[in-house]
Amino acid sequence: MKNLPVILCILALAGVGIYIYQFHEDKYQSVVSYVVQSANSLKQRVGVNQGPIVTLPATTSEHVTSQSGKEAVLNNIVDAVLKEDDSKNVKEDDSKEDDSKEDDSKEDDSKEEVERHTDQDMWMKKRSEACEKIKTIPMSKYGENIQGIALNYFTKFDSNYKFLYCSIPKVASTNWKRTMIVLSMDKKSRDKMTRAQVNALKNVHNDPRIQALTKVDGNILYPPYRDYYKFVMFRHPFTRMVSAWRNKLLMVDGRINKYFYKNYGIPIIKLLRGKGAETKFLKNPAGNLVTFQEFVGGVKSGIVDRHWMPQSEICQPCAVRYNHVGFFEYLNDDTNYILDQLGVGDEVVKADKVSPSGQYKSTTEVTKELFNSLSQSDIDALYQFYKRDFILFGYDKDVNSPSFPFPSIPEVT
Repeated sequence: MKNLPVILCILALAGVGIYIYQFHEDKYQSVVSYVVQSANSLKQRVGVNQGPIVTLPATTSEHVTSQSGKEAVLNNIVDAVLKEDDSKNVKEDDSKEDDSKEDDSKEDDSKEEVERHTDQDMWMKKRSEACEKIKTIPMSKYGENIQGIALNYFTKFDSNYKFLYCSIPKVASTNWKRTMIVLSMDKKSRDKMTRAQVNALKNVHNDPRIQALTKVDGNILYPPYRDYYKFVMFRHPFTRMVSAWRNKLLMVDGRINKYFYKNYGIPIIKLLRGKGAETKFLKNPAGNLVTFQEFVGGVKSGIVDRHWMPQSEICQPCAVRYNHVGFFEYLNDDTNYILDQLGVGDEVVKADKVSPSGQYKSTTEVTKELFNSLSQSDIDALYQFYKRDFILFGYDKDVNSPSFPFPSIPEVT
């Protein structure tokens, strides 16, 4: 029973953390840091060795709105102006995504042949060459901050089917998490599910049935996870960036995303529009949304979130040998192939043979229009920001190229 003091202390600290998260969310980060540090210290003192020591990233960038002084007053004003009903809408933080009408997994970029999938031999050949090339390319500031926990935090696992899924925001992560929720159900419940019911699952990013490795103090390379089937999906950096802008900084279902405007939209407005712009926005938020050109300026100035940071900094394909690396552009094919490899026979979670076009113009079309309106210097700057991804996955930065938005790694039957 020598571990009993550790267990009791961790449970007590966790209880305090849950209370503060519910009623004082702005204090949550410091409490989590204290809990993790205390747990690690106790483990070392009593000789517990159940996994690697967990570390947390440095606190957010300087652009994130402060919770003290005049900035706290501003936040209260923003709360009132944006008229977000927190009793009806789940609070958002940087780890949560929005289940909106713009479901990128239903765009028409996927190819039709469901028996095909990304050529893993070609990927491994590309990986060995590209990983050497990117060694000298610095990571983004945000990537450096979260590098220590990114794999654990973003990697979800299923102990029944024994797989690890590294979840990259804006790369069909909502659909994959819906699939994981369905797989966590007993067979009788799963058999009753319809595709419409699966697609209607909400708040999936915070569903307790989806477990991240951080919750079990694990590591993607630490036993028993080393032998799990590991997969990840990547996407063209420019279409992913456009998708993030549309989903986080434009109106969705007639609402503004309060969290993202507090922490990213307003800092961009203050940075690029000058004196008085902030007040003008607060008087008429819907008429003063962040434009794509301004969003580009914000990214160039270091205003970065995980929804548009380089993907290779999240799931680190040079550090992890995934069993399957797939691409959003082959989404249906790769999804069904992975499910087949896992032995999942439930048709309700299988991808459609052809991705139906939604009521919105596809992100690929919008990306072409937006990037054709940018200056070459802006495009070059964005390419430099996402250079590691471009080299690793062989994407073309020219949105007018016949190969856009597909990677250089082909499919195979």
